Amino acid sequence: MMTFLSDLLQLENYRLAPMNQSTSPLLEKIDRWRAGLIDAVSFGFVNAIARRHRLPGDLLARWRTYAAHWATRPASEYYALPQKPELPAWPNEGPWRFRSPIPSEFDENNTAAFDLFPSKKGWSAPTMIIAHGLMSVSDIGYRMWAHRLNACGWNAVFMHLPYHYSRRLKHHLTGEFAVSAHPIRTAEGIRQAVVETRLLLQTLRQLGGKLFGAWGTSYGGWIMAQTACVDPLLQRLILVEPILNVDTAIWESPASVTVRSHMRKYGIRREDLLPHLRLCCPSHQRPLTDGNNILLLAGEYDRIAPPEQIAQLRKLWPGSHYHCFKQGHVGYTLMPESFRLALELWKNDFEKNGID
Repeated sequence: MMTFLSDLLQLENYRLAPMNQSTSPLLEKIDRWRAGLIDAVSFGFVNAIARRHRLPGDLLARWRTYAAHWATRPASEYYALPQKPELPAWPNEGPWRFRSPIPSEFDENNTAAFDLFPSKKGWSAPTMIIAHGLMSVSDIGYRMWAHRLNACGWNAVFMHLPYHYSRRLKHHLTGEFAVSAHPIRTAEGIRQAVVETRLLLQTLRQLGGKLFGAWGTSYGGWIMAQTACVDPLLQRLILVEPILNVDTAIWESPASVTVRSHMRKYGIRREDLLPHLRLCCPSHQRPLTDGNNILLLAGEYDRIAPPEQIAQLRKLWPGSHYHCFKQGHVGYTLMPESFRLALELWKNDFEKNGID
């Protein structure tokens, strides 16, 4: 899960050359210590903020009703598009906003938000959707990557994920409610984001676009991976330390100590959530694109999205590409590395569109 520290490193993502992968035992020990320290500060912050959340007394009963409702229904229904979506005119650049077809209990969160960065070739050119990490507070680095994509002939769209940026709840931090001890709110946030992304893809196709990709980090990687499992339009996928195993992310992650403590307090056990994982956990599904179109990046010291889990996904998603670098969950190595690897892997996609 990404926090505000990730955003402080985004400028380094853009400026710095990729970090050398240490071979010296001493340097590797320093790398591991540094990654552990940065992650520990981030996790401590996330856990501290989660302590102030109040939950309804009937949370367990409400969850059981919700889970039972979806127990036998397919993912295609869970993430179904509205039949006649009411969408505003496409602005070509700048912000694009519309009322979310999956409303939450908070009105501030119910406006889907996308920032558009068109290339000189227009919206018929390939488009990359950029999805940030959890509790991201600054889009400066992401905007820089959007312009890098523009320079390669690609359009870019920066997505405001549920409860983040323009969707932040009053008197709360950005993303504070995105992943919490309220399982319905967390699940509905994923559902909300996936349906909104599908509406964006549908609109881009109507504008003449033919190739669409997603570049998701952590929480954003979770959402983009899930979208790829239900929408065939998403044909290029860059997942940077994505949350793929939701069960372990909640019940074993050091960033979720407060979340699981609150769940246990309200009677929610690990086994209560398991049946719903088939609908909101990418590792329980298959993407609707060829594995060769999927790039997976892991951090060797990551305890939120452990590298062994991401490596295992490569086996579940045959043909996908896996790379591991010496980084914790929060760091500055994987964004530039993922961009470099994407340029190499999909060289034709970038070359044939030329440089603006």
